[in-house]
Amino acid sequence: MERPVDKLTGLISGAVIYPEMEALIARGSEFAVVFIDIDGLYAINRGFGREAGDDVFRLIAGHIGDIFGDPSLAFRDARDEFVIVMPGGGKEDAFIKAERLRVLVCEERLGHTSADGIPLTQSISAGVSSFPDDGVRPDDVCRRAESAMIRAKKNGRNAVCLAREEKLIPKTSHYTRAQLEKLSVISGKLNAGESALLREALDDLLKKYDVNDL
Repeated sequence: MERPVDKLTGLISGAVIYPEMEALIARGSEFAVVFIDIDGLYAINRGFGREAGDDVFRLIAGHIGDIFGDPSLAFRDARDEFVIVMPGGGKEDAFIKAERLRVLVCEERLGHTSADGIPLTQSISAGVSSFPDDGVRPDDVCRRAESAMIRAKKNGRNAVCLAREEKLIPKTSHYTRAQLEKLSVISGKLNAGESALLREALDDLLKKYDVNDL
């Protein structure tokens, strides 16, 4: 089946990230996942114009193809992020390639200038995880890579971070008894763990409110 393609970058549409990962898991294949986000994209579009922002997307997509290549799968996610899935690749190898990508993106000059004559510079932040080390489901592996990417942004941006062990906080610290009772009912009906459902809800909240725009 032909994969849907993002028109701007030529990469695979992010709509099929999970099915592609599920297919790899079904075949018993290990893989690494890299989440990539453009640093300050809103500021780039505002200060240099949408065309400059689009050029940055195309720049990153081109370097992704050069560095990762087959059999890696490169996606442009709907949230203006890039996701790379490396079948058979380990976390360390993915980290090295993501770091090469980061350096190349930083060094490139696209020729755009702001109204004040300031030249455009760009950078990326990235997070790396792997299956099965960082999760046995696609959403868990992606969440760990995205969390590492967010950590890279919080630590000053223009960096690549590896997924690390998460510290879980007891849910009784933040929820009412009524909320936990309803959660238990939903968990039973969906045959899903309560912690997984809470993480899913938090992920939806983080997607709704982009930390870069707050």
